[in-house]
Amino acid sequence: MKAEGISVLIPSGAGAPGFAGIAACLREESGLRLISGDVNENAYGKSLSDAFYAMPPSNSSGYINRVLEICELEKVQVVLPITTAELESLSAHRDVFVKKGVLLIISPEKGLKEANDKGILHTKAQEIGVAVPEGKVCENRNEFEEVAKDLLSRHARLFFKPVRGNGSRGIGLIGRDVEPITAAHKPELMPLRLSEWMLRLPECFEVPLLLTEYLPGKEYSVDVFIWPGYDTLAIPRSRDKMVSGISVSGTFECNEILIEASKLLVTSLELEGPIGVQWRYNAEGIPHLLEINPRLQGTTSALRHAGLNVPLMAVKRALGRPVDLPENFFWGRGFTRHWQDVFL
Repeated sequence: MKAEGISVLIPSGAGAPGFAGIAACLREESGLRLISGDVNENAYGKSLSDAFYAMPPSNSSGYINRVLEICELEKVQVVLPITTAELESLSAHRDVFVKKGVLLIISPEKGLKEANDKGILHTKAQEIGVAVPEGKVCENRNEFEEVAKDLLSRHARLFFKPVRGNGSRGIGLIGRDVEPITAAHKPELMPLRLSEWMLRLPECFEVPLLLTEYLPGKEYSVDVFIWPGYDTLAIPRSRDKMVSGISVSGTFECNEILIEASKLLVTSLELEGPIGVQWRYNAEGIPHLLEINPRLQGTTSALRHAGLNVPLMAVKRALGRPVDLPENFFWGRGFTRHWQDVFL
């Protein structure tokens, strides 16, 4: 069955780094019409789309109505969200979209709330026997300092991040001992002593921080695709090089431990569709859960070069159309990503 007439809306994120790769995946199906949106009316993804709409912030009261309006104007059949902030609101209004004949590739609201809150996820993972870094959620600076002092008695470095958020926003690294900055240092995440962080952190946190031990081992993302009635797919890829928290180089590895642990997590949370699960190894060689992105990850598009087109598969599964899975996945194949200029 051909895809003529199918229209897919990516309502936010046309300016996100991963949009170009996702668009390229969808373009492999001839006749597919791609509509996108972003708060920035000059987002680069505008040049890669058949139609583009300026959007209000996804946490605003008018966001859902704007998405519904575009669905009606463009006769959208499938909505494929790629940004974290819009997920829970879209999922809460799933019935409204279904009544209008629009399919949402999104998890149920309960699973999204558990996956999007890193503190809740930290606890949930422990309950089902999945290893997580030692740590605790902190509500204010005093609690943060108390927990940090305790953790530093056992760990040379600590890491913290907001329980709700995505990317590298709001993260920090604490070092028991800190090396001086030299000309050889790149402006990536630099550790500061706890005393220095105490001067920078507010008395009360707007969003609680998850403070944990820092894991020194190799980091992985596992691209999972789970859909009712089908086998769950899980593809681990190493995060060999990152820029501002975005993976730009890696290798696809058939790591059965990460595959089974990722499947256990997404099943326990009752998630659906494309999901990203991030892991990092500790010094003893044991993988620990870092976080879950319950949406299509930008770097998932790299799987297309190893035999699996996840964005297109998600759209076809939503429409009930057949999907041709590759007989052989190219394990061991490396990938790299690069910047490309577009003109608006």
